[in-house]
Amino acid sequence: MASLPEVFSRKGDEGKVGEFKALPEGWYTAQIVKSEVKDTSKKDGKRLNLQFKIIGGEFDKRVVFEGLNIVNPNPQAVEISKRLMNSIYDAIGVEEIEDTQELHGIPMKVKLGIKPATAQWPESNKIVNVKGMDEVDEDGEEVDDNPFAD
Repeated sequence: MASLPEVFSRKGDEGKVGEFKALPEGWYTAQIVKSEVKDTSKKDGKRLNLQFKIIGGEFDKRVVFEGLNIVNPNPQAVEISKRLMNSIYDAIGVEEIEDTQELHGIPMKVKLGIKPATAQWPESNKIVNVKGMDEVDEDGEEVDDNPFAD
């Protein structure tokens, strides 16, 4: 038998192993650490699944997943995904890639939003914007590099 230094109870809001709460909305430093192309659930398109790892701060090493429709019968879904990919390209300074591995390990700023919980899935994060490291300051404010702006 081992005596605990204090009473350990089930109280609190820590959750269980394997349960993660969505991160608060806002800007984070992150890098892509994993990527894969898979068939969509309906097998009528392709999806690029990206895994972003938060770098530094209170949520260091937490992971955020983002899926991009790169081939899909719905052109709007593809357009939304292309806009996010363009933001990633701009953030890391590339024009095109041949392999998603080229996106890995490059720090960038990601703005997280919240996807509400559904009957099937808990609340989770979504990436709503991506910027270069010098485009968002430490307070999460977008840097205005126009010296003539008011």
